[in-house]
Amino acid sequence: MTQPDSSIANSRRLNEILRSITRLRPLPTSTNRILRALDEPQTTAGLVAELIALDQALTAYTLRVANSAALGYTSSCASIKDAVMRLGFRQVRSLVVSTVASGPLSSRLSGYRLGDKGLWNHSISVASAAHWLAGTLRFPDPEKAYVAGLLHDIGKLVLDQYVFADYNDMVNLMHRHNASMWEVEKHLFGVDHAEVGGMITSHWQFPEELVDSIRYHHTPGKSQLNQKISAIVNLANALVPPDNPNTQNMELEGRVIHPHTLQILNIPEHLLESLQSRLIDAMFVYEARMPSM
Repeated sequence: MTQPDSSIANSRRLNEILRSITRLRPLPTSTNRILRALDEPQTTAGLVAELIALDQALTAYTLRVANSAALGYTSSCASIKDAVMRLGFRQVRSLVVSTVASGPLSSRLSGYRLGDKGLWNHSISVASAAHWLAGTLRFPDPEKAYVAGLLHDIGKLVLDQYVFADYNDMVNLMHRHNASMWEVEKHLFGVDHAEVGGMITSHWQFPEELVDSIRYHHTPGKSQLNQKISAIVNLANALVPPDNPNTQNMELEGRVIHPHTLQILNIPEHLLESLQSRLIDAMFVYEARMPSM
């Protein structure tokens, strides 16, 4: 497909999309304080516990996860500080982001033909798969891969209304050019959901490495900061089973392995089938690693 033309209509629509991102509500102050504290080397578990205690829902969720049978602990964890120490800062960061994202990602997206919790369920699957792949591939911080997987499609929240208006045209273009959804988004709107996701997380002042991994999860070779995270999310997105068993063409959903992914991760193509089989077996364990929101 050629790039979108410079018509007034396309330009106006792109400007509307960009303005809608700037109008998004900022993250709650408590969330930003926790995320900033977790990035400071001098931060203690006690300080993190104090900040978590300011948010009732996050407090309850943190304690529930810390006492989850999936973690294998025999003794219960009664205080927030003990929960933070048990989980570690990396997993606490995942919990904070999950708490923030669970509401928006659970929304029905009529444009993308996703029902209630459709996007959330897919996001959890990709996050769990990314975490497992990161560990299997010896990536040093699987929790970063988890968070990137959880938020990889967050840009769809903004683009949904535009996809809804142009859905039939998009499907026709996808079939006519054998193109993925994100490629057609780029063609029609001048921006795709991955780029919009990067803009949203940047607006929320998330770490630049996370913003970068979301922006380039369909094109990991373009990642500027950490190509491995983008490649892991790209691979996880392609390998997880479809949420809809009647899905006919995974490529049209954008769930295809980018040519650069296997090169970045140093995975021989002939091992993919075995890797996917192991991943699917592990998904049951990894999706049980944290209780539902």
